[in-house]
Formats: sequence, C-alpha cells, structure tokens
Amino acid sequence: MDTVSASIDGVPVTTRTAMKMEDSLQAFAVRAACFIGELDVPYTEEFDGHDFGATHIVAYLGEEPVGAVRMRWFQAFAMPERLCVIQRFRGHDVGKLLIERCRALAESRGCKMLYVHALPRDLAYWEKKGWRRLDPDAAPALNGTVALVRPVAETEAVQAEQAPEIVTLRRDTAAVTSARSA
Repeated sequence: MDTVSASIDGVPVTTRTAMKMEDSLQAFAVRAACFIGELDVPYTEEFDGHDFGATHIVAYLGEEPVGAVRMRWFQAFAMPERLCVIQRFRGHDVGKLLIERCRALAESRGCKMLYVHALPRDLAYWEKKGWRRLDPDAAPALNGTVALVRPVAETEAVQAEQAPEIVTLRRDTAAVTSARSA
C-alpha cells in the first residue's frame, strides 16, 4: 500500500511497509546513516536483535529511501522505534508521515495504543503531535529517554490504567550466551 501524502520539490513522498529483504535493507541503511553516522550510536546498540521480529516502514522520495521507522508489537500496545529521516529531507513532515503510517497499521491490527521512548530534547515535537508523557513527573529513564503514549484512534484518550506500567528494553542475553557457546 503506497500512500502519496506529500511532496518535496514536486517529487512525491510515499511510505511503504517493508515486504522484501531489499526494503528492510533500505530501512537499515537510512538508520545507519542517521544514528551511526550522525549521532555516533554504536552499531551494536542500533541493531539490537529486534529487527527481524519487527515491522519496518520506509519513506521514499520518488524511489530514494529518505526515512524509516521500526514498529514492534506487544500484547497491549505497538511501539514505533528508531524513527529517522536523512538530514537533508528533515523539515518536510517525513517523520509525521512515518508515524501516521504506524498509527494506521496499528489500527488495522486492532491495536489501541502507541508507546514510544523519546529523548528529552525531542519532547516538544512529540507532545505537539498529540503524545503525552506516561508519567509527567518522572525523570528520564536510565537510557535517557522519556516514555510517551497516544491512542491509535484520534478520537480516543489513553486512560492511565491502559498505559503499560513499564517496558524494559534490554539485550537478549540468551542470544548472546548462545552465540558465545557456538
């Protein structure tokens, strides 16, 4: 499903769910450019073992991949992660298009809530888009992020008791142990 939602210099911007390995590799390339290249995030932190169990959505300017987001699925919510847009394409609402695609996909799967971790410097962006802090008084987590939630349906509000109490993002130690013993 391609959705033409915007254009940059007259070229359409579309979002697509990665369905082939080539699509996933394009998402990984955009993430590597943004997180590893720009932000100096270590490779092992950026590619953490959750990629092949997640859904990837890629934004394209024409046929060129310019943005990506990874979506993980939990019992009570969906979690968009690793939202990124190539630097020269920022400011054109590509991130907004990716998150809207996440919302629509979550809605189609019957999901009621989206949950993200955001850096404190990015809170104004997320809150302006209708997200609210899971705990308004909480300090950033150990990884320096703040938990935010929003309902999938635009007309619904996330009730406090619906929000996940905690989501722990950690390395899968079983995979590390298995790799060492092999």
